[in-house]
Amino acid sequence: MVHYLEYNSKIKDHKPKLLNLLKNSLILVQKLPFFPTLDKKQGILPLKKPLLLHKNTKSPIQTFTVRHALVPHMYNQWHYHREIELMYVIKGNGTRYIGESIQPFFAGDMVLVGSNVPHFWQNDDHFFKGDPEVYAELILIQFVDDFLGDAFFLPELIHIKKLFERALHGIQFMGQVRTQAIPLLYALAEENEKNKVLELLQLLDLMAKAGEYQLLSDLSYHQKLPEQPSERIQEVCSYLVQHYRRPIALEEVARLANMTEKAFCRFFKKSTQKTLVQFITELRVSHACKLLLNGEHSIGEICFESGFNNLSNFNRAFKKVKGQTPKNYQRSMMQV
Repeated sequence: MVHYLEYNSKIKDHKPKLLNLLKNSLILVQKLPFFPTLDKKQGILPLKKPLLLHKNTKSPIQTFTVRHALVPHMYNQWHYHREIELMYVIKGNGTRYIGESIQPFFAGDMVLVGSNVPHFWQNDDHFFKGDPEVYAELILIQFVDDFLGDAFFLPELIHIKKLFERALHGIQFMGQVRTQAIPLLYALAEENEKNKVLELLQLLDLMAKAGEYQLLSDLSYHQKLPEQPSERIQEVCSYLVQHYRRPIALEEVARLANMTEKAFCRFFKKSTQKTLVQFITELRVSHACKLLLNGEHSIGEICFESGFNNLSNFNRAFKKVKGQTPKNYQRSMMQV
């Protein structure tokens, strides 16, 4: 039996009840279009032309939406929407896709995604095993850039408008700004909170003035996506996500797509804005990042576990993608 529950109230008061529901039914899903039930392709990257989702965040009774949710896994469909989105991951880990950015995420991940930027958070495999003790918890805020009309053109608020423009890259917040934003997010998620608009403005003001953040994606990425969706690219990328930790030859993937190698290279670059080698390398580096932050394996073990065939190639590829060596990345991230 599958239970559905929309979860917008004080999560601390209801978590025991929800966990009991999970134990009885194995699945807890928020009754909203962007938290799907499990399907036959659990954990597989559905990378194709992103889905355009139409939401209703602004209406006569609300100017934006806030949700605090427990779900078996986060929404894993490649999608975009007009609304700007702030995602705070309280519990969960996996791989985050924002535009062409592929990075691991963990509990504490806080990202602002701009209007019409393709994105999704892919939880790791163990979130798809039906274990009621394994679930994701998050706070999600969505709003249109004119939810206050033309207010963001005012001199006092123009810095927030510039924040929205930076969010077209995807912005990951860290350090003190993240620490200060967390209580504001919980306050916004309170069902009976009467000052939500003022608190959202306070949150946006904090983020607009913050210096501790990272831009995630090329601004032009979402403008280059193919006009027509392709089931073929979905199949190819799903295959790569399943097998990237072993050697994958161009001939093998081209055969899967029923194309010549030359035609496949053009097709894949047009569909993903990456070469096949870039795509596989970034998947491997993302997996290596997760292992580095777990701190349970040596650099050599992580190298081979992630699909690289020697330490020299691993260090070179990692530095090209992340801008630093695996060891320096591990050290810097442990200090965040």
